Amino acid sequence: MNRPYTPIDLSVVVPVFNEQTDLDAMAQQLAPKLDQIAGRGRWQFVLVDNGSTDASPAICEEIVNRYPGSKLIQLAQPDYGEALYQGLMQSAGPWAFIINVDFWDVPFMRWCFETRGVYDLVMGSKRADHALNQQHNYRRLLSWALNTILQTVFGFVGSDTHGLKFIYLPALRPIFQQCVMRRGQFDTEFTLRASRQQMWLAEVPVPIVETRAPRNLMLSKIFRNFVDIRRLHRSMRKTPVKAMRYHRWSREDVLQVDSAQTALILEMGRLHRGGVIPVASVPEPLVVSEQLGARSARAWQVG
Repeated sequence: MNRPYTPIDLSVVVPVFNEQTDLDAMAQQLAPKLDQIAGRGRWQFVLVDNGSTDASPAICEEIVNRYPGSKLIQLAQPDYGEALYQGLMQSAGPWAFIINVDFWDVPFMRWCFETRGVYDLVMGSKRADHALNQQHNYRRLLSWALNTILQTVFGFVGSDTHGLKFIYLPALRPIFQQCVMRRGQFDTEFTLRASRQQMWLAEVPVPIVETRAPRNLMLSKIFRNFVDIRRLHRSMRKTPVKAMRYHRWSREDVLQVDSAQTALILEMGRLHRGGVIPVASVPEPLVVSEQLGARSARAWQVG
């Protein structure tokens, strides 16, 4: 008997490289939350194994067999940026999260999906609220240095281009195809290009706790980032800088997902977009009082 077709609304892209210790636990913990957020059968894991040498590929196969609609993409060699690119381009849903096996945040995911349609790209920043960042000091220093370079060289106004993201794929896929970077700077490049093409971007803080030792030496990472940033600068010279559509939200906003504030976000998104919003993927219009709207609108604008 054939099962009725259920469309995938949400894809969760997970790059995998030698993750046998944490991979299955991630899937088991996150799957029930995704059922609550998007609905059972309406989401998928997109696992991208990029050259693992441990048992990760076999575990990936078990996961995609366990959760209907999920898929496994296998790359021949390690390349984080290529893993992201392939995963995002082959995702079935119009909306996608980028997470890591050891770095994901359910409140962020719930808030993003509740407010889908307002933003083309939402970044979960580990640097936006220092009280939530429990990384080692050298990791914080590396992130600060990279972001300072991005702000100075590219005029980036955000605090983090790496990490968790929520993406409206129909809007961002043409930008992915313009990107020349892979490895560690692919997500940086598409974030910069999206901001320069006046996509709707938002940034919210997410907590991060390091549970394992860094895989790369700091000096090696610094040198590689320097080379990649120079190449990225050359590739984006002809991309004009335009006024950005960039908003920041607090952790409190994210945690109050069912509040009038969330309703206001949706209403203001419709107003800002002039009605050009993926209505089919957005909840029914919410009524917001004029008094609440006037009071909260001032806090909503950034920069």
